[in-house]
Amino acid sequence: MNGQNDTPPLTISDAGRERQLAFFQAPEVPDYIQRLVEDYIERKTTKAWDDPVVIDRMRNAILVQKRRYWKGHRVSYRKAYQVLGYLAYHAPVYLVQFEHILWQIIGQGLAKPHMRILDVGTGPGVVPLAIIDLLGRVGTGSADIHAVERSEEHLEAYSAIVPAAAAARGGAVRAENPIRADIMALAKEDLPDRIDLMIFSNVLGELRNMKVEERADLVVGLADRLAPDGTIVVVEPADLENATAMRRTVRAIADRGLTIYSPCSFMWGTPCNPERCWTFEQRGNIRPTRLMERLAEEGDSYRFINVDIKYSSALLRMDGKVQQTYRVPPGAKFARLSHLHRHRDRMINVVAALMSGNLGDERTGVYKVCDGTPAKPVYAVIPATLRGPNRDILGELAYGDIVGFSRVLVRYNRDHDAYNLVILPRTGIRPVRNPAGALP
Repeated sequence: MNGQNDTPPLTISDAGRERQLAFFQAPEVPDYIQRLVEDYIERKTTKAWDDPVVIDRMRNAILVQKRRYWKGHRVSYRKAYQVLGYLAYHAPVYLVQFEHILWQIIGQGLAKPHMRILDVGTGPGVVPLAIIDLLGRVGTGSADIHAVERSEEHLEAYSAIVPAAAAARGGAVRAENPIRADIMALAKEDLPDRIDLMIFSNVLGELRNMKVEERADLVVGLADRLAPDGTIVVVEPADLENATAMRRTVRAIADRGLTIYSPCSFMWGTPCNPERCWTFEQRGNIRPTRLMERLAEEGDSYRFINVDIKYSSALLRMDGKVQQTYRVPPGAKFARLSHLHRHRDRMINVVAALMSGNLGDERTGVYKVCDGTPAKPVYAVIPATLRGPNRDILGELAYGDIVGFSRVLVRYNRDHDAYNLVILPRTGIRPVRNPAGALP
């Protein structure tokens, strides 16, 4: 049953919307945040931010972090240059990335004019910086931000950068003193209540010694601090291991009583099997910061330029509210994607949510789709030879939109143990916006 929200959602003026969309057209870390980071580096090292010694030590820290990450080891942030390397290499992308996520939350009507926000595992405060920057740019909305972090070095950077950024943006966002705690030992009594947004950004995947079920228990245990109409935001990197683990964790959270608001849709009314669910969103590249460009001047520049935004995310609620309310009507002539093995090399009708951008190339379009039932991955494929309106429809839809396909050809991809739904000239493609637009 959907809960009722008595607070009207945050609305953005046309001018504010234009400013934020212009930012997304050419995204870059704003100059005032770049200067705050550079100033912090200088105070921390007692040298110029672009001093060769400082740059060399940051480069070394970044290389160690990347090496540990790709070997599946936990990355530590106990030393100063480990945090400075994070600010230089990871933070710029993560900042713009969360502005995309917050903009989506606002567009879905889930943000309030004033929000109480909890960022769990905040690091040096990248998520708070994104919130401060976006609300400052659109010129409306306010927030009280609470944060949890265990690293003393991260907390030092947070205290130096986040409050100063909030002041620079006019003070609409108030950054409370962060709580120093290990999230694995965090007691919900230590947290504020009636949280509107509870954020786990690039955090749960770092708990490598915890099983998926234990990560889910952690989130559900803290969910008691949500407002009745509050939202949990989970974000992880887009690589196969982390993105798939995130979907499994989100499924486990839902099995414990919360509802997946987006991006997943369960149009057949059954829980999904996320074991092979590799889905992510991709946004436009950011412009490198001055610091990133300086790191790249010393050779092997590709190792120190991090500008592409790819991430997996999910929103969860306690009130049962979902983004897509569509359910397949009784008697509708659609095949479940879990039944595609019965329809190999046949033309069928299906309805599914669009769960990726184009994973193919300019000639052959490949889009992941899901109806909440398949155990094997399913892709809508636009052949290179296809001409006509069907070639562009999927590229014009948003991540999570529901689409009905009629007369689509089922092919089994043995190499990848997956199914392709091949779009043909006579295939019908119809977006399903809401129950009133339901396909028969």
